Amino acid sequence: MSFFYQKANTGNFYNWDAIAYTMAVQLDEGKSTDEAHGYTYKTLKDEVDPGLFQTLCCTGKYRQDQFDSPENLKSMMPMYALKPGYIALIKAVKLFTGLNEYQSMKYISIFSTLIMTLLFFITFFFQKNFLQFIWIPLVFFSQFLFLAKLMTPDAITALLFLISVMFLVKNKLYTSYLLMALTLSFRPDMIVAAGLAGLLPLINKDFRMPIFNSIIFLSIYFLISASISHNGWWSHFYTSLVSTQSNLNLFDPSFDLNKYFEILIGNTLWVLNDINYIVWFSLTFIIIFMSAYFVLEKKSQWINLIALSLSLAIIIKFIIFPKVDSRVYLAILVPAIYAFSLNSLNLRERIDSK
Repeated sequence: MSFFYQKANTGNFYNWDAIAYTMAVQLDEGKSTDEAHGYTYKTLKDEVDPGLFQTLCCTGKYRQDQFDSPENLKSMMPMYALKPGYIALIKAVKLFTGLNEYQSMKYISIFSTLIMTLLFFITFFFQKNFLQFIWIPLVFFSQFLFLAKLMTPDAITALLFLISVMFLVKNKLYTSYLLMALTLSFRPDMIVAAGLAGLLPLINKDFRMPIFNSIIFLSIYFLISASISHNGWWSHFYTSLVSTQSNLNLFDPSFDLNKYFEILIGNTLWVLNDINYIVWFSLTFIIIFMSAYFVLEKKSQWINLIALSLSLAIIIKFIIFPKVDSRVYLAILVPAIYAFSLNSLNLRERIDSK
């Protein structure tokens, strides 16, 4: 654990998104646009070396435009303020530790992944024979070190969703779905995974809980989207995957089905031909096929239904918003890996919803 902490703490990625999240926190604290913008870049300049600062602030037209114009950066806020749980957590860490936003994000990611590593360790280390070491490759395939270095909500979202799935495995449905609802405030696109997992009580002919889950999850999703005046799926899709826009205030492109399929097919081929991305993609399909096989064979059906629903959610999420970067899927893939790995423990099935 100390080795993991040292590696994560000495190699943080000051990704550009950290700038936007810092700006979002400052605006949420009541600062004016100019004040928030000035603080965001001044604090970044104090945090990193001059070369990295130049890279983050000014490499490429988009970054230069955000650095030059507070209004441009403010127009991006709906894509980042869309995670109110993450913004609130950064503010809380700042308040209780005195750290700035960048440092707060760094330690949120580091400690989230340390806790996940500990959960995997506890689950498997006390098993017999080789099973006590299975947590090591699981941590590797879950890309915890990568998550620990990112200043994004992905690590904390993965932790919360992993804990929710651990409760779901033990059939603690109310606690599990409550935590899933909470993850939507960190990444609203987790609604795909939460929505599918929320339907699992149907296997026990429990119709009330899936309906209740769907209402709650959708209500949270639309409440968050409406509260920050999000530009909408296609606008977000277009600026992220088609053509990056420097200002989103008046950006409202018409939906283009051909362009959507062009990006979907192109990015799928990109994933399949890039060693950096094919791991998460292929691992997802392995879990889909293997867990589906176990369900059909009636082997550990509950945990395999959980793993199947989560891995299918990853593919659906990719179809809706085909980003190739693994980090946006790890919050779902990590719990899917955990659930599927429980096949090795021959856990007693508990599929009743009571």
